Amino acid sequence: MKIKSVCELTGLTDRTIRYYIEEKLVSPLYTENYLGRKTFDFSEKDIKELNDIAILRKFDFTLEEIKSVINDAETSKNVLANVKERTAQTVVNGQNKLSVLSQISSEKTYTVAALAEALSNASLELPTQKETIKINIVKTMLTVVKKLALLLIVWLPIVLSIWGVIISINVYHYPVFRPLAILLTIASFLPSVAVLILSKTELKCKKIVKGVLLAFCVLSIPVSFFSSLGIVSKSQTTDFRNYRDFDAECLANRNVVFQELFPDWPHYFENIKQEDGSYKAVYLDSHYYYHYRQGFDYTYDIYAEWPLSENKYAKEVKRATAVFTKNVENKTYNYKFAELTKGDYNCLILYSGDEPFNKVDDNYDYIIFAYNDKTQTVRYIYCASLENGTDQPDYLELEW
Repeated sequence: MKIKSVCELTGLTDRTIRYYIEEKLVSPLYTENYLGRKTFDFSEKDIKELNDIAILRKFDFTLEEIKSVINDAETSKNVLANVKERTAQTVVNGQNKLSVLSQISSEKTYTVAALAEALSNASLELPTQKETIKINIVKTMLTVVKKLALLLIVWLPIVLSIWGVIISINVYHYPVFRPLAILLTIASFLPSVAVLILSKTELKCKKIVKGVLLAFCVLSIPVSFFSSLGIVSKSQTTDFRNYRDFDAECLANRNVVFQELFPDWPHYFENIKQEDGSYKAVYLDSHYYYHYRQGFDYTYDIYAEWPLSENKYAKEVKRATAVFTKNVENKTYNYKFAELTKGDYNCLILYSGDEPFNKVDDNYDYIIFAYNDKTQTVRYIYCASLENGTDQPDYLELEW
């Protein structure tokens, strides 16, 4: 309902109603345009509250007293006592004034000066009317602290969860979401949501239920943050279009051997000339995998594989072998070198940490070039981790 109709129903002026809203005596819903003008929409509850306030104002309740009762019904005892005292004093003052006025004849004609002189000669001493509200400062402070603490307890799980999700998504370029962490994060909201719903209901044991829910809210604060951090656990892609487009924190692009070994452009298709002279992109049986995780420290696996034509295959094996030979001679990064056969693949390996193709129990760093003469397929692998064996290199899971 609009404010004009509310004025007609309550008998209050537009200005009075807006003043009550400014003083937070009523809080109707509103919309706000780009100029900041608010258009209010009053509910039946809002109209009832305005009528209630109007009745109290007729009995000389001050706005501060009404606001005090709205915020805490316990203050109504002191407020009502103050209003009674003021009303009683008003009656006494009225009687005293009437007593003085009765001493002056109503049959004469007076000027303002004559009336003032007559009243001053017969006047009684009248007490000054004061409007006071008894406020317990300590109790008020405790109430404020209590409300702030409740606000923090109820909303902190939700705020921390949102913060944790934002942090996680910003860390990973190709985020992988964990359903279990999502469910746990949502579950951590439930006590807060229940408290908010409870505030709108009427239960006989409302205080007990609220106390239990608030305890769960406190417990859910660390759960909500750490579970939200785990919603995105890693960055992972198998799309060749993302080739060598890594997370900002991934150190692969800073490794000289990696830059030299991995081709600048992935050979996942070839342009084959057709009979009519046109070219058609033929996609090869290529595979790509990139994985990055930032736990206590980083772990990443980069793997690319594709078949090549006979001529390209020979050139690529020669190029990659030269890269390994040069870096072995220069002792780049103090890598150890291994050359071994795994299945149908010949593998050239630069590594630090445990021996290749074994389960690791320490930090590791493996750069592998593998080539298969039977299928003329090449593999480029780069695995690194500072997780002290808590994570294993993914190339161990490949079919060799």
